[in-house]
Amino acid sequence: MVKRIIIAVILSICVLLLTACKSSIDYGTVTDKQYTPARQVYSPLITIVNKQTRIILRYIHHPQMWCIYVQNENGGEWWNVTEDYYNSMEIGDFVDRSEKDE
Repeated sequence: MVKRIIIAVILSICVLLLTACKSSIDYGTVTDKQYTPARQVYSPLITIVNKQTRIILRYIHHPQMWCIYVQNENGGEWWNVTEDYYNSMEIGDFVDRSEKDE
């Protein structure tokens, strides 16, 4: 019983620490921009059927993405944005997430 309580407390502390470490940047300066075109890749999936190993190729589609890197005194993070928003931003521009969402 005591062991279960100790494990529950340790897990609770870990969850608390992991959620407390995540910081979200709500405003800052655009310091980088990145466009990733859509791509299609095949990924191997290894399965075992009737004691036989089989490799099946899976088709995975990755859509195109537009991202800007926003940095302020608290750090920085990548924001996924729309193509129009990406094209309207230049490196050095100030952005605010509350204005972006409007």
